[in-house]
Amino acid sequence: MEHLIKHIAMHFKTEIDALELEPIQHGTRQRHNVCRLRFNSEYYLLKQHDITTPVVKTGQTPLQIETSVLTLLHNNGCQVPQLLWKSEHHHALLLEWCGESTLDALVQRREQPELDLTPLLFTILEELCKIETCFTTHAAQLTPYVFDFNAQGTLQDLLGRGKTIVGYLSHLNNGKPMSLIEEGTFTAAWDVLSSRLQHAPTTLGSLDNNARNIVIQEASPFFIDFASIGWNWQEMRLVQLLNSIGAFLVSPSETGNFVSLLDRKLVNAYAEWVSTHRETCPPDEVAARVDAHHLLFYLSVIDQLLQAVAQPDATENRMLLEAWGNPQKRFRGAIAQITGTRLSDDVYTNQIREIIADFSP
Repeated sequence: MEHLIKHIAMHFKTEIDALELEPIQHGTRQRHNVCRLRFNSEYYLLKQHDITTPVVKTGQTPLQIETSVLTLLHNNGCQVPQLLWKSEHHHALLLEWCGESTLDALVQRREQPELDLTPLLFTILEELCKIETCFTTHAAQLTPYVFDFNAQGTLQDLLGRGKTIVGYLSHLNNGKPMSLIEEGTFTAAWDVLSSRLQHAPTTLGSLDNNARNIVIQEASPFFIDFASIGWNWQEMRLVQLLNSIGAFLVSPSETGNFVSLLDRKLVNAYAEWVSTHRETCPPDEVAARVDAHHLLFYLSVIDQLLQAVAQPDATENRMLLEAWGNPQKRFRGAIAQITGTRLSDDVYTNQIREIIADFSP
């Protein structure tokens, strides 16, 4: 990014030598498209987009999308970095510095197991709801930047793969399929879960959601990466944001693990907010959606792990195994999240959970 220095120096009306670029480390890897810029003892984030061609029908590039979305969110009081400078020619942004400690990294730090994240998590939830409100209020203004994302198709694929994985887990432990009684109970419960998720309303928001995209600075969360937006389920976003994957954060010999930050208090608070501000359905229904998405999230994780182990030489699978480390440990961690995390009292989701627990290795 050295070639951008002279342009930023002109922005600050200073000499090139007054600016210093510093790399940003993400665990064992150095980030390639972002760095920290230092000027007069102040820090800034310099980001250059890899994709430089239009990505939506209206011809907007990721830089143009992120510029517009960040500006809108920041002007409406949302916790996102302020945009300070941009270059459409170089597809680069200079942003307010909000720190480099991600929620994902914070959760994976083993030396602080006693760290109480509850206040921070409720603040994150409050900010996520504020961002949802801003997207909803300004949906018409944001329409030119919306990806043609097939949310229904994606969910149907996840549900199909998830159902298959449950059957595979039965074979893995017993060497045989579920009994007719088990299969009947499972199929009925899975149909209810699938219908519940497919018929829930979608909301406009970011399409890139994970615990690395929440940066923590002095106990304040900031949401980053808004280069792609579209219609999706907010309950799915909540699950993606508040589950720590821990990719590349430790050496392969150590490996991280999956950590769910969701609990009943947090889910109930979210459900109450939805029932008050977005929908008229009861909070129990919203909580059941979050619970179902959480179960489906980890079934998807197991699906990815099994594919990676079956074909380790495939490029995508090799990258996943490098990022996640020991697949056996990861598999056990995903099973533990499925069987041990109960975010609602929904009968059907818990039936599925109990069936998986009965034949988990």
